[in-house]
Amino acid sequence: MAAFLAVVLRLRDAGSGWVTAALLAEILPFVVLAPLAGALVDRLESRGLLIVVCLGQAAVSALLSAVGGPPATIALVALLGAQAAVERPATGALIPHITGEAGATRGYARLGTGRALGAIGGPALGGVLTVASGASTVMLLNAGSFLLLALALTAVSARRRPAGCAPLPEDAGTNRAGAGFRQLAHDRVLRLAIPLTALAAGIALADNVAAPYRFTQDFHAGAAGFGVYEALYSACELIGIQALARKAGRGQEERLLAAGNLLLGLGVLGIGLAAGYPLALAAAIVGGVGNGMSNAGEGAVIRLRTPEPLRGRTFAAGGALVQGMSVVGAAAGAPAVASLGAAATMVLTGTLAATAATAGLVTALLRRAAVDPSGRPGRPSSDIRTTALPG
Repeated sequence: MAAFLAVVLRLRDAGSGWVTAALLAEILPFVVLAPLAGALVDRLESRGLLIVVCLGQAAVSALLSAVGGPPATIALVALLGAQAAVERPATGALIPHITGEAGATRGYARLGTGRALGAIGGPALGGVLTVASGASTVMLLNAGSFLLLALALTAVSARRRPAGCAPLPEDAGTNRAGAGFRQLAHDRVLRLAIPLTALAAGIALADNVAAPYRFTQDFHAGAAGFGVYEALYSACELIGIQALARKAGRGQEERLLAAGNLLLGLGVLGIGLAAGYPLALAAAIVGGVGNGMSNAGEGAVIRLRTPEPLRGRTFAAGGALVQGMSVVGAAAGAPAVASLGAAATMVLTGTLAATAATAGLVTALLRRAAVDPSGRPGRPSSDIRTTALPG
């Protein structure tokens, strides 16, 4: 996060088009490379793959410290994005092997906590270090952090080996690179939960475009007031992650994910409707908690609903949907604010997100109601693709 801010500051003088190109170079590899990244994760031992990726990210970050031109910078940022597109599903698939299947939801919550803390402290650190020492220094520190991560991974004893991740014999289609998207489409939970989560992510990005205008212009809160909102929202994300972790292992992951998406939508809607700054901050608390629940719940639900051999490809496919909608949300945010205003944009997007999430939550509650007190499904499923592995 610190390094990406340094990249943005470096490209700022070259024009807003280069800044936009950097954002796209970071996100688009998650979308474009999802089938290939997922196939790599399901065919290679995950811990070793993560070590190789971290070493590659260290090398690219070191190169970023040495280049100065916008084209070379964008190319290297895209290469970092391509490596991150492999790292995310590899991490998601390895976590149950570290924690055990029963503790996986708490594992995803801990991972989400670490990422949220980095997102809170990283931009501030990047801004200070860029001003004090220059962008190249931040890039070198980023390279050092990847080297430390690679070293730390050597202490992880858990393995996810390809020998244990053979294609399911019942369905030869599971051996294809695009099988993760197929899993999302065929599973009765994932085909609703993950697209709704992707929609929530798109709403959050559109909100990021509208929020500065809402707080600094409509509420006259100034830069300091907007900073308070950002800090409060991020802190409440941590609360949402912990709320999901407390319910881990109780079969409530789908409902918690849907509830998180609903709270996120209501938070955006509340900021759009708020009559003043204090009410907007109260709505931000709701939205931040929901965002945290949504971020941590996505991985937990995919793990629960996906057989082990498909998890790398399914995590990659889910990430592609979420990042793709993030691009759409960010692209739609600016023209929406220009034509409708910040308040109307947040009301419209918040209403859309809350309505869709409500449908997802009702579906999850009805599905839970079909389970008898002994925990056995009221109607057995014959679709092996939707059956989580024992344990």
